Amino acid sequence: MNRNQPFVCEMAFHIVHLHRAGETDKALNLRKQPQGMTVDDEQLHRAVAQLYGLPDQSNEAMEEWVRSQYLADGRGKGYLSDDDDAAPLWLLAGKAHTYYGDLKPQAS
Repeated sequence: MNRNQPFVCEMAFHIVHLHRAGETDKALNLRKQPQGMTVDDEQLHRAVAQLYGLPDQSNEAMEEWVRSQYLADGRGKGYLSDDDDAAPLWLLAGKAHTYYGDLKPQAS
């Protein structure tokens, strides 16, 4: 189980986006990547359900929702500040990954 919940939401967004674009193989491939395998199926299903429950189903609205997840988590845990409000998604994600340490190789 990945403790980086905003990343789980971001992964769900990418999977939904790829699936809607007819790129199901690419979406499935995300799950096979090392970091994708840290996300439990149940975690991912919950995040996908949250995305499908958004009133605005545009890609922009879904991406903004993912940003809001990073901002709320980062402020709550102290790895983001108000200065990060305008930061791009990739930077928010990077700070979350640094905080959670979920990009580090797992010890065997």
